Amino acid sequence: MTRPRPGNVLKCALAGIAVAAAILLASCSVQPPAKQIAPTAQRPPVHRDRPAPAPAERQKPKVTTAEIAAPKPAQPTAHHWRRYGGYPGEVVRCLSSNKIALTFDAGASPAPTPSILKTLKSAGLHVTFFLTGKWCEKNPELVKQIAADGHEIGNHTYSHPDLRKLGDDAIVEQLRKADDLITNLTGKSAKPLFRPPFGGRDKRVLAVAGEQGYRSVYWSLDSFDAYKKGITSRQIEDRILERIQGGDIVLMHCGSAATAAQLGDLISKLQQRGYQIVKVSDLTAGG
Repeated sequence: MTRPRPGNVLKCALAGIAVAAAILLASCSVQPPAKQIAPTAQRPPVHRDRPAPAPAERQKPKVTTAEIAAPKPAQPTAHHWRRYGGYPGEVVRCLSSNKIALTFDAGASPAPTPSILKTLKSAGLHVTFFLTGKWCEKNPELVKQIAADGHEIGNHTYSHPDLRKLGDDAIVEQLRKADDLITNLTGKSAKPLFRPPFGGRDKRVLAVAGEQGYRSVYWSLDSFDAYKKGITSRQIEDRILERIQGGDIVLMHCGSAATAAQLGDLISKLQQRGYQIVKVSDLTAGG
């Protein structure tokens, strides 16, 4: 028998080692079967570029078409003009969010008054007039119409003097004569409403008037329709609309043609802004 050559033996040994190594590596690479996991409910993907939807109870209710179409009531605009406080006990303005009082002083020309009364009547408004005794003497029919239209009348003295320059007795006489005329023409006293001419008063004047049953009614907003010469209707309106606040008492004049011409438009714009125009007595009573 022929003996194998040494080189052949070595080759066979190496081949066997290679086969064994291959078998060993194959057995190591086999992975155990994966563990079976019960399926679970899938969560919705989270979008990082937008927030997740809010829970149902936190979501805002949808606005209906009817709610969008419904007009919202006008709300008065709050201004921050400084208001004069006045003397203790007198009325300058009142606390109200939307009520204001238009007041008309009468002591000069009566010519614009019929137009003012017509505008107020058309608007269905009742306001406050302060009349002098002399004006009443010259215009008795206008005084009667003012009262018949439902407006209230306050005492503006008999001859429109600066009461600070008069003695106590003279002040009493000024108030008495004017009230007698107003009462005779309308059947109603002007008490307790009283407005000092030119706004001229001090503690003594107010004390004397108070003893006669009167309470001074000043103003918180002057229209300037008698103070500023040559003022136009538009300037009067702009001044009032720019400064008006709830609770204001506005000073105007029966003798101002510019006021009479703009009154209807002014009233309309005030009401559009949510203001309710009332008499001074209603404003002070909160009614």
